[in-house]
Amino acid sequence: MAKANVLYPGQTIGILGESNSTPILLMTAKKMGFNIGMYSSNEDSKAVQLADYKYIGPIDDKQTLKMFAERCDVVVYDNDLIDSEVVRYISQFTAVPQKDGLLDIVQDRLIERSFFETLNINMVPYSTIVTLEDIYQAINSIGYPAILKPIQRGLLDGKELLIKNQADIVLASGFLDAGTYILESYVEHDIDYSVIVTRAADGSHQMFPVVEVIYHDNQLMTAFTPAKLDPSVAKEMERITNEITTNLDYVGTFEVNLFLAKSGSIYVSRVAPLLSPAGFVFDYATNVTEFEQHLRAIAGLPISKVFQGISTVYQTIRQKDYQRVKTQWLIKENWHFTIYGNQPADDGKPVGNVLIPTESLSYTLMQLEATGIWADIDYKAKYQQNDHEEHGH
Repeated sequence: MAKANVLYPGQTIGILGESNSTPILLMTAKKMGFNIGMYSSNEDSKAVQLADYKYIGPIDDKQTLKMFAERCDVVVYDNDLIDSEVVRYISQFTAVPQKDGLLDIVQDRLIERSFFETLNINMVPYSTIVTLEDIYQAINSIGYPAILKPIQRGLLDGKELLIKNQADIVLASGFLDAGTYILESYVEHDIDYSVIVTRAADGSHQMFPVVEVIYHDNQLMTAFTPAKLDPSVAKEMERITNEITTNLDYVGTFEVNLFLAKSGSIYVSRVAPLLSPAGFVFDYATNVTEFEQHLRAIAGLPISKVFQGISTVYQTIRQKDYQRVKTQWLIKENWHFTIYGNQPADDGKPVGNVLIPTESLSYTLMQLEATGIWADIDYKAKYQQNDHEEHGH
């Protein structure tokens, strides 16, 4: 008997907007037997070429959006910068299980912070900034160093300003013309984490193992699991993630970013409704991928219980790394490559990634360092810490 709100093979999932994970999402959905419609403003994208049918138009083109939505049994978005207004609009014509609430929260840093505050979740001290004078006043309580971030996440391409001393405050004047900002304390920390969760329509959820991540220039570069966690830290991260998950009206996979301060406190930095590159590790590290789990939730299927598989490292390949990575292509038998087929103008942007299932995280991180390709990433602290654990010292 066919159940309402359940998608079966042969039905159509529409994907709105895109990121580097979209082609994988699309291929996973096709493998599960779904037809795929794509709505994008870029007709040359890889994902658009793979779709069963495509609608090309600006993201706010209501007429085309309506045609697209009416042709789909359900629509998912794969980008946390999609305007929540667009999601509300297409929800009139088809089901959007992810809904718009989480987008509203993540796109406005003030709403996001009040969401965390109501849940009593630890975040860094911050102040709302409209004028230069506000910064001089706020810095008294926040202290140096501090980071100035736009309230609207997509503003000025997400540019942020690190204020290390009084002389830096003057640099902020150019930023403030663009809108309201928040100034937050920069908390010294060595370790960032990503917790990926899938939430079903009935509120039940499954958490993937915690992933330790390394950023460079605000971009995720390296990720690995299992993360070495003190049991009390692991417990607190689980509590925070459960609290967030319970209070969201969202169906599908999403990511919670946290970091561990030198003081030992755990802070949440953001929640994002997307299939994170950090979660690519689960292709090997667990029995179900973040993509399949996302689609199971969206399609109204029971979500899988997650079991830990093999230790896995993820490494971003940027445009500037690509030529040198080709040598590794020939010599590394355990490196699994995904190439996105995009041509970013900025050579710091990702064009692919490598997944490395491994018996030893520390050995694999050393291997990455030894290639010399990613000289701007500090692997040493990570493999020393892991080596220490792996050999039980």
